[in-house]
This record gives sequence, C-alpha cells and structure tokens, in this order.
Amino acid sequence: MTVTGDEKKTDPFSFEEERIGVHERAFTKAMVESLPGSFSINDAHGRLVWWNAYHRDEIVGKDESEMFETNAMEVFHPDDRAFALEKMLNVLNFGTEETSEGRVMLRGGPKFQWRMITGKRIIIEDHPFVVAVGIDITERKRFEAIMAFRLLLLEMAENSTAEELLRATLDEAERLTESVIGFFNVITDDQKTFSIRVSSLSRQIKTQLPEGEESAIGLDEEEILTDAIRERRSVIDNNYTGSLNCFSAQKPYAGVKRILIIPLMRGATVTALLCVGGKSYDYDDDDARTVGVLANLAWDIVSRKRAELSEKKIQEVLLQAQKMELLGQLAGGIAHDFNNMLGIILGNAETAMKREVIEEPLLGNMKAILKASEHSADLCNQLLAFSRKQAVMPIVLDLNSMVERMLTVLRRLMGENISLLWIPERRSTPVKMDPAQMELILGNLCVNSRDAIHDIGAITIKTCRIHVDKSESTAAHPCCKESGDYVMLSVIDNGCGINKKDLPHIFEPFFTTKERRKGAGMGLSTIYGIVKQNHAAIECQSEQGRGTTFNIYLPQHIGYADQEESEQSIVSAVGRKEMILLVEDEPDILNIYKLMLENNGYTVLDAATPSDALRIASEYKGQIHLLITDVVLPEMNGCDLSKKLQSLFPKLKTLFMSGYTTDTINKQVGGELGVNFIQKPFSIDALISAINKIFTLPG
Repeated sequence: MTVTGDEKKTDPFSFEEERIGVHERAFTKAMVESLPGSFSINDAHGRLVWWNAYHRDEIVGKDESEMFETNAMEVFHPDDRAFALEKMLNVLNFGTEETSEGRVMLRGGPKFQWRMITGKRIIIEDHPFVVAVGIDITERKRFEAIMAFRLLLLEMAENSTAEELLRATLDEAERLTESVIGFFNVITDDQKTFSIRVSSLSRQIKTQLPEGEESAIGLDEEEILTDAIRERRSVIDNNYTGSLNCFSAQKPYAGVKRILIIPLMRGATVTALLCVGGKSYDYDDDDARTVGVLANLAWDIVSRKRAELSEKKIQEVLLQAQKMELLGQLAGGIAHDFNNMLGIILGNAETAMKREVIEEPLLGNMKAILKASEHSADLCNQLLAFSRKQAVMPIVLDLNSMVERMLTVLRRLMGENISLLWIPERRSTPVKMDPAQMELILGNLCVNSRDAIHDIGAITIKTCRIHVDKSESTAAHPCCKESGDYVMLSVIDNGCGINKKDLPHIFEPFFTTKERRKGAGMGLSTIYGIVKQNHAAIECQSEQGRGTTFNIYLPQHIGYADQEESEQSIVSAVGRKEMILLVEDEPDILNIYKLMLENNGYTVLDAATPSDALRIASEYKGQIHLLITDVVLPEMNGCDLSKKLQSLFPKLKTLFMSGYTTDTINKQVGGELGVNFIQKPFSIDALISAINKIFTLPG
C-alpha cells in the first residue's frame, strides 16, 4: 500500500509527536525560566547554547542575538576565571559533577556577585555539553566574612589598643566594599568635635600623612558629616564633589568621588562615624548594610575594650595607692627612728657649740655636724612629703624660701642631663597653704617636666607677684575669677610639649600620655585639686615640640612681715623659770632635751613612761606649767596623758612632739593634737620658740 502525500499530512501519529515536542519544549523552557538563579548550557568550546532570562539579563547583560557569541568563562571575575575553567574541563573530560563558589561579574562589571555554581555534563548526539546552575550567595559570604572578622577582633582585643582595633575594622570595611580610603571618628558629647580620629592604613599611604598628625576638625567643616549626624542614618553620595577635609585639615584627599558614611548610634545619640570612599562604582544599600554591621560589631568590642581598660587602670591606680599607703606607713616608722637619731645629733652639737670655752677647729667641726644633721632632717621630711597623705595645716610661708629649700632634692630628681634654673621674685612672696602641699605641687610639676625631656634640656622655676584688676577678672583672666594680688609660681621646660587635642584632658584623673607603667595619670589631677582647695588657679601653655609652661596663681597673703617680727620676738624671750614635765621613752633623747631646756633657764621634771609621768606629777607639790611629750608612747599616747595630767593641773599647757608624720599621729590620737606640735628633729631655737609661743598665747 502506497501512502500519498495527503495521507502523510493527516497521519495521526506524526501529528501527535509534533504536538508532544512543542509541549515538551514549552514545559522545559518554563521550568528553566522558573529556576531561582542562573541557568546555562555551553558546548565543549565554552560557547553558550542555551540560557535563561536571569543569566542573560542579570549576569551577561547582552541582547538575545549576542548571546550565541558569548563564552561562558567571560562572566567570571578575572581572579577566579582560571579556577572556573579548571572545573568546567573536569566536568567535560571526566563527567564529574562539580559545585564551587566564585565571583561572577554582573553585566560586564565591575560590580560582582558571589555565586555557588553546580556543573554537570550531558551528551547530545555524541557531543558533550555542560549544564550550569548558579545561585546568589553574596549575603552569606559577607556574613561569613563579618563573623570571621569578629573572631579576629576578639583575638586582637587582648593585646591591641582601641585605635588598632578601629584601624583593622577600617581595613576590612575597605576590602568588603572595594573602597580605597577610610576613617573612623568618635564624636565628643557636645556633638561638635572628634575625640578620637583613626584612619585606615591605605589613607595614610595615599595622603602621605603620618599617624598622629590628624588635626581636630569641627563637624561644621564637613556638611556631609553633619547630615549623617542630624539624620541619624547612612549617607551615600556617589557624586561627591568636595575634597574630603574630614580626613585631614592639612592634606585633604581630593581623589574621592563616592563616599559612604555610617553613623553609630547609642540610643538616640550618634557616638561615632565610619566613612569609606573611593569605590570604582556606586555604593548601594548592600554596602551600607555590610559596613553598618561591621562598624557596630567593632564598636561594641572597642567600647567593651575601653571599659575594661578603664576598669583595669582604676584597679592599677588603686593598687598603686595601696602600695603608696604601705610605703608611707613604712617610711613613717623609719622616719621616726631616723628623726630621733638626728635629734640626738642636733641636740648634742648645739649644746656643745653653746659652751663658753670651745676651740676654733672643734667649733668648725661641730658646725659641719650641725649643718649635715639639719640637711638630713630636711631631706627626710621632703622625701616623706612625696609619699604621705597629710592633714591640711595651712600656714603663712614665703614661697621663695620654700622653693629654695627644695632645690637640692629637685636637682637630684632631675638628673645630670637636665639643668634647673631658679628665678625668684625680688620682693617677698607670702602665701598661706600647707607646706607639704606645696612640696607635692612643685615635685610633681618638675617630675612631669623631666619626663617630657628625652635628652638634654632645662627646667626653669620662677616666682613673681602680679595684680589682676577688675576688668581683667571679668574678662576671664586665665588665673582667677576675682581681682586682687597674687603670687605666681611657674615651671617651664623645653621638652616635647603636649598635643593640642590632649590639653583639655590633662587635669582629668587617670589621664596620661606616658607609656604604660610609667604613669598612673594622677599627678596633675592631684595638683589641680590642691590648687582649687587653696582658692588658687592653674593654667597650662604648651605646644608640641616647643615645651610646656605651668602657671599657678596663689592669693598673696597680707600681713606676713608682722608675723615674722612677732616670731623673732618670741625666740628672744627665753628663760622665765617655768616648770616643765618632759616625757620621752628614748633615754638619749630624754637626756639631751632636758639639757637643752635647763640650759635655757627652765626647770625640768623628766619621765620615760606615762606611768612615771603621772606618778611624778602627783607627788610634785608645786605648779607644772607645761607638758612636753612624745605622741607615741608605751602604755598610752601623749594626748591621753595630757588629759589625765590636766585633771591634776587644770592650767597645764601641752607641746606635742614626734618623729612620725602628722597623718600617722592623727590616726593614733583621733586628730586631737591642736596647733601645739613640733616635728622631730628640731633645733634648740625651734624648741624655745615653740615653748614661748605657747606661753604668750592667751588662756
């Protein structure tokens, strides 16, 4: 049977096969187009032969007619292209299924995506082809990068500074966003300036600006920064026309045309800004999200690091304070014994010198002994002043004399490479304050100046009297709020100076610019407290590389000369036959003090213990006018002994003496010493002056 042409056309089997083929192709195309990602098939030469709309429009970015001329490898990032070719050849040659991750350029680049691509070989009419299906894993890769960086930051936090952690964050932000420059600014509480400015390593290289030379720039100098703070959201500017002064006032970076600024929020306040710039194509919301997560992650770690450092610094300061407290107690005990020995030496030397018959060579020897003893006593007291906490006992003193007494110790502290120049005011410089506080102020200022001089240098101590009139005081004169006469103490050095951004903070507790373990940051804050306690003022003038000047303005005391004359008259009025009860538990001290008093016309009853003193006093039939007693005694302290004796002699006056520091004594007797106290060791003249001052006081 012959089949005609018309019969062929109406063959139901051929028609059904054609209908099924059309449906299969439509079904296959619909299935490929519905895949959640890219789909492509390329031949053994890499030429594309089939693709879905996603691969054509989002990945390749060409018209349908141009797709047949496209090589499958050209969509890969140049750095990943060799790896992708290797995987494709494995699929073609060995029939293995390969799944790999790589960067794919979007529409020719430079923007790219991270994609996970699975390739499988198929054979059609004996020809091998590669079927490739890919999905976008960019967000996952960014998350993995951020988590890996978080672990790195946590590892770094143990031994790195906050600035190093922030710089590492900037470098990572630049890498993830393909930026070329970046900075991190911490904003002050007033929202007007930056307290910390950190730049990425690439920023320093591109602007040739060494680390540490960023200048303080007000936020109003960069409008785009102000916008980020005011709007409290990320700012993307892909058409930036400024010169980015926010990197440096001296060396603005003009090559940045695209920038991304991320504000870091704590509640409703912007506490910091992270900025990256210089990307070769536009920043987008994905970049903002990535940098935002990275910045907040880093800021949390840095904030925790700063809090830990602050707590650690406080603990170190407290530990140092405890050490100094123990040192002060130890020094007080040593000073007591040392001062007792000096008292014996001083007393015997002065007594021997007052004899009528003494040969000239021996007199010279005795004067040398006396001078050395007095110098040792001054040295001991000055050393104690640097370590003790002392109750404030302000007295009228001449500032010039105070400085001159300290010069020897200060020159030893400075060392041989630093010269110490003293320029005193020609007139008297009377001020009223605790001598120990003045020693602490001058000692701390000179030590600070010494530490600022790294080689050979000079420190100048200067005093002068100044007058501040009403117009100056109302115009915010640097020294005071009130007009009047002041004595100015200046300490000037030619050291390294203080960075301008650090100047507002130098009087804050725990703030220091010294290396770790070389300063607790309490010296200047202690000075500031003492200055304010004495109704004075302090100012600092400094420029990096040109030295520092500290000026302290102390109110000038009125009536100093009259007091000086009255003290001279007291010293000369000696020997009125008063009865004195002397109590001292050291036999040698007791004997020499008794001899000193008797040689100056006093009648003396002596006792080595409080019980002996009470017994002698109860047995004595006459009037005892004055009790001179050591504060620290066996059985009871001198204050309690004085109270018991006053029950026997109501008009009894008391002069306390001790080689301990006054803070140690006050702890033992409850702060009841009053004003009649003399510090061991003392000279005969000092003792007689103290006694006569007591007898001349009313009551």
